[in-house]
Amino acid sequence: MEYFVLSNGLKIPKVGMGTNTFGKAGNDFHGEINMDTKELLWAYENGYRLVDTAIAYRNEAVIGKSIKESGLNREEIFVTSKIPMRDENVGTDLLIEKSIQTSIEKVGDYIDLYLIHHPSENEKNLQVWQHLERSYEKGLFKAIGVSNFNEEQLTYLIENAKIKPMVNQIESNPAKFNHELIKFCLKNQILPEAWGPLDPVPNKEVLEKIGLKYGKSWAQVLLRYQIERGVLVIPKSHNKERQKQNLEIFDFALDEADIEEIEG
Repeated sequence: MEYFVLSNGLKIPKVGMGTNTFGKAGNDFHGEINMDTKELLWAYENGYRLVDTAIAYRNEAVIGKSIKESGLNREEIFVTSKIPMRDENVGTDLLIEKSIQTSIEKVGDYIDLYLIHHPSENEKNLQVWQHLERSYEKGLFKAIGVSNFNEEQLTYLIENAKIKPMVNQIESNPAKFNHELIKFCLKNQILPEAWGPLDPVPNKEVLEKIGLKYGKSWAQVLLRYQIERGVLVIPKSHNKERQKQNLEIFDFALDEADIEEIEG
């Protein structure tokens, strides 16, 4: 595994595992939680050390269970979770604190990276962010950030918060690479992280052609493109072999012509 370094010096894996359908009946986002950790244990076996969950996914406890079952130390797994901007979670200061504490209890001991899942109005974002700052200062989180924030929303936090967001998790795939937002994040020492990096992909033929040069799949080419430009990726797979393939991207590098084709 290779790592990015956050603005506070914390190392974070360049590739993680999305888990929004893990531990659920039928691998369905809305499915009943069945606490099945099989695919997570495959991921750890394959070499994944970053898992991405959220309160809205309802499976934080599944992540906590999988770490205990893995035989790995808690410190070996980098866990990201997120607080939703729903009234039941952030309607009052007390509810914000309760949501944070419940997340930590379900995952176990602490959470490596905690994000605001979706933006609300700027003042509300700042209110919730200040709770994340305090939890970070207490050592309950090792890093804090946001998800799905645009430039204006990020700028408001940068200008008004005590601690600048360390990560912005956003959609980034060939249908919506989000180039300008990624440039803004990198300029401000905010690590961009791509959810849904492999879907949708309207330029799959281009990626397949590039992959032939390196003996790689279209998905491996796309993931490599993202990490080369400084974007963390969290592909998701319930297939053990595909999980493994999504990590086999550190043994080749794209050239300028490849990048022009991908971006074109």
